[in-house]
Amino acid sequence: MKTKRLVTYMLMALAVALMFVLTGCGGLGSSQDFSGTWGYLQTPQGDKVNYEYNSDTIYVVTIEKKTEHTYTIDSKDYQYKHEKGEFLNQASYVPRNPYWSFYLSGYPTGPDINGVLPNIVITFKLTDVTPKTEALSMTERDDVLYVDKNGLEYTYDSKNDTLVSGNIVLHRVKDGDISSLKEEAQKHIKDFYQKEYVETNKWNITQYNFRDDALTAK
Repeated sequence: MKTKRLVTYMLMALAVALMFVLTGCGGLGSSQDFSGTWGYLQTPQGDKVNYEYNSDTIYVVTIEKKTEHTYTIDSKDYQYKHEKGEFLNQASYVPRNPYWSFYLSGYPTGPDINGVLPNIVITFKLTDVTPKTEALSMTERDDVLYVDKNGLEYTYDSKNDTLVSGNIVLHRVKDGDISSLKEEAQKHIKDFYQKEYVETNKWNITQYNFRDDALTAK
């Protein structure tokens, strides 16, 4: 009699456990699909950033779904690097300092003896600065992605549809289009040159060129 009762209890416990698994209790539960492209723009640290030598970093993160709760994560890192400039009115510009040399001093700043500013064209090139790394595996539990190798966590914010890890906030990038991230990085560069050279009456910047070769190179 005792044996029969014990078997009955065991079957009941097994049934309850099976019910929990089928309903998601005690397991990983249903999962949000995190696959796709995510992006983040990191600005250089410091009170006064010189965008001639420093640059924002555009992180483009690709998440690929493997199973219901496992993914791989890979990333590409890009920065706009100052490539070159053009001194459009160099031939007619008469420097106040007769010893000024373009080859020794670079572009002059301020108006010449006739009150004319240097007309400058600024060119930046988007460069791939991704370190040599391999794609990492991740496990999802309760809307948190855990990087298996180092335990780094990305928590899903359903209100803003973002993945958050500390100060890093990854936004979904529709169809892999990172135009908004590039435009924000370009704006930071333009704002720097506007404040540093235009508002101080050093240069007249006639044009900004931003080359995106890194995205089209095979």
